[in-house]
Amino acid sequence: MNDLWRALRYLRKYWGTTLGAFLSLLIVTATNLFSPQLLRLVIDQGISAQNLSVILLTSLGLLGVAIVRDSFTFTQSYWSERASQGAAYDMRNAIFTRLENLSFSYHDKAQTGQLMTRVTNDVETVRAFTGNGILQLLNAVVMLIGSATILLITNWKLALVALLMIPAILGVFLFFLTKIGPRFRIVQQKLGNLNTVLQENLAGVRVVKAFVREPYEQERYRNANNSLLQENLAVVRGTSLTFPLIFFISNLGTLAVIWLGGEQVIGGSLSIGELVAFTSYLSFLLLPVFILGSTITSLSQSTASAHRVFEIIDAPIEVEDKPDAVILPPARGSVIFE
Repeated sequence: MNDLWRALRYLRKYWGTTLGAFLSLLIVTATNLFSPQLLRLVIDQGISAQNLSVILLTSLGLLGVAIVRDSFTFTQSYWSERASQGAAYDMRNAIFTRLENLSFSYHDKAQTGQLMTRVTNDVETVRAFTGNGILQLLNAVVMLIGSATILLITNWKLALVALLMIPAILGVFLFFLTKIGPRFRIVQQKLGNLNTVLQENLAGVRVVKAFVREPYEQERYRNANNSLLQENLAVVRGTSLTFPLIFFISNLGTLAVIWLGGEQVIGGSLSIGELVAFTSYLSFLLLPVFILGSTITSLSQSTASAHRVFEIIDAPIEVEDKPDAVILPPARGSVIFE
């Protein structure tokens, strides 16, 4: 996690753009939380009361909310991408500068394919999280707290039933993280091995052909490719088991809310509009949990990639100038042939 926090520091240079993206995201979240109240109003005081003016006003309100939400969704997406692209630009420059300054002994041991994977694929993985993942994580927390608060205010009995799903779903995600999370670093390592075989063959294709080593090199590439495939399939098996279980838990909670809410509507203690608004907030309660789950996956990938990136940036330079070294002035000379 320390490496990922270091990667997030690259956003400090673009703090204004990052702040704008975060504020835009808060506005989008606020509009999402406000929309169900308009639905409750149009059902209870418009449709049920057969009041066309209320229906018209709430419809215009929903249209206005949609315009505001879509406008700030655009600004959030644009500003977050702009900040993350700038951070990735600085990170790539830092890695390349370090590679240029590292001594021959480092490059003798390092594999070119691994270095290329870290400069390209790993940096892009970190960029994707710093640009969108971190904002989605904050958005999920805000929406989760906001939805839970409104649910408790609307109907605390139904809210307690809905909130029982959250610990179960988070428990599944944490189990997934502990079992699958370490595999993401292995996947990146396997990808680097595959790129190493590819780079060596492209650079030495004439030597390979001269010694008729094509079958041997093809077998090397197939083995590296198969190793990457098996590791990716292990990750896919984990995600394929996790998300259906989470959807099943959430569906059980939704059914329980509809059943108990329906009884309250029949008993007259809850209006139809309040039940519709409640189920809308219930979806807003579940959505952040799913976002947290996908973000946790992205967090694991980004942590592994950030570690690989900073392994290069933190690599020691064996030959360095002394702190008090004197910079030599430009020298001029000439060669005379006699």
